[in-house]
Amino acid sequence: MPKSLFFLFFVLQFNVHAEEWSQTNVQFLYGNDFKEVAGGDSVIDRKMKTITIEHAGSWEYGSNFFFVDMTSANFSSGKRHKIYGEWAPKISLSKVSGTELSWSFIKDILIAGEINQGDNFRANNLGLGLSLDLATFDFFDFNLFHRKDNFNDATFQLTLAWLNRFDTFSLPMRFEGFFDYYGTNFGTEIVTQPRLLLDGKYFGDATKSLQVGVEFYYYKSSATPWRDSIDELVPQLMLKWTW
Repeated sequence: MPKSLFFLFFVLQFNVHAEEWSQTNVQFLYGNDFKEVAGGDSVIDRKMKTITIEHAGSWEYGSNFFFVDMTSANFSSGKRHKIYGEWAPKISLSKVSGTELSWSFIKDILIAGEINQGDNFRANNLGLGLSLDLATFDFFDFNLFHRKDNFNDATFQLTLAWLNRFDTFSLPMRFEGFFDYYGTNFGTEIVTQPRLLLDGKYFGDATKSLQVGVEFYYYKSSATPWRDSIDELVPQLMLKWTW
């Protein structure tokens, strides 16, 4: 990926004076069946707690999304706490060009970027995104990136993100999450975290900003010269407060 293009893309994002729309939430997650998490660290007693701050917003020519995970566990590396974050800005080609680039179930085409930063880890992604108009979904995004991290040669990454709000048995539910599929020097990896949450508005105005439910952490990785392949699914209790 040409570094000048990557730099220019993120400089454009900093020209935002104010977001037209924004939403922030804080999450608490707890799971007790973790073995090894993305990044190559195992969890000795399998218990892990995570506090996440997540923000999404739009501006004149695009959107911003970021989150920060603060995890606490008994990691095999000796660490007890880790911080990991992602920033994923997008620029709408429809808004920049003044021409509506939509047809069929495609609502917009975007220049999409992503910076991932964690424990001795960094990945820079740049590519194209599609905003899709799918029945019952509030949004469904498809992104294809050129990916470069500090452990692997340049490769690809496919990222999906979605939100679907629906009622079942008179219960207001949310199905949301993301799916990452990317290459490494030894194969591929999948990280996905779909959530099924009950909207707190069911209980009244006092809890209308609260969602509670379960998030499923799934991590699949090809074998490497120093470890076997990984295929791990862990349900986590999740509480989410949005404002």
